[in-house]
Amino acid sequence: MQVTFRCGRAIAVGGAVLLTAMLLLMPAMAQVPPEWPAAAQAVLTELEKDTPMAARPFTEEMRQGGPLARKWRQHTSRSSQILFAEYLAMVTLCRLSGCAKDMIAGKSVATRGAEVQAEKARNGGADGTVEASLRWLDGLSGSGAAQRNAVLWARDKDATAADFEVSNIYTLGWLLAREQPDAKGQAELMSIFGLYVHGKGWFRDRCLDISKVAALLDAPPKVERCR
Repeated sequence: MQVTFRCGRAIAVGGAVLLTAMLLLMPAMAQVPPEWPAAAQAVLTELEKDTPMAARPFTEEMRQGGPLARKWRQHTSRSSQILFAEYLAMVTLCRLSGCAKDMIAGKSVATRGAEVQAEKARNGGADGTVEASLRWLDGLSGSGAAQRNAVLWARDKDATAADFEVSNIYTLGWLLAREQPDAKGQAELMSIFGLYVHGKGWFRDRCLDISKVAALLDAPPKVERCR
């Protein structure tokens, strides 16, 4: 009995030490890659070019986007591994509307997550949601970029629909776009989220390629033009 007790105690103590070590390592493991903040700033600088936002200095958005993206991922898929598209989306939302108390455009992560799942269910899943969003985008008035994006993104619907997490962030973008007060704002916000997911997209009068913006480790991040 004594041997069994000691062995069990050793296992318990060892397990506690291991758990403590894992908890201490979790924040470091969950940090975003070091190249992401600069890449995100390069993307936002390009998107804000020739707008009043261009004069607004960057403050905490790059730091706030990582934790918010992780909380979004943990809630929607119980994982802390985030994609660059998720990080970009949360940094953008922190910059546009703030993200105090982990709010996403004025609502909690849980509420937004439930809205996304309800929208996907309403459209019969990720594939149906992508199809519906492209039809909606193509029907927006007053924006040539919307129609161009509908054509461009329709070429590779699986880029959005095939991955659960990617389809979640895309659907979130579509929901938020539809909350904008006019067609111009709707088209621009959908252009942003679609660009983040696909890596390429029309924004206003230019086609942008961000597919490699976070991939260059030995050079400053640069947003390319579509070829």
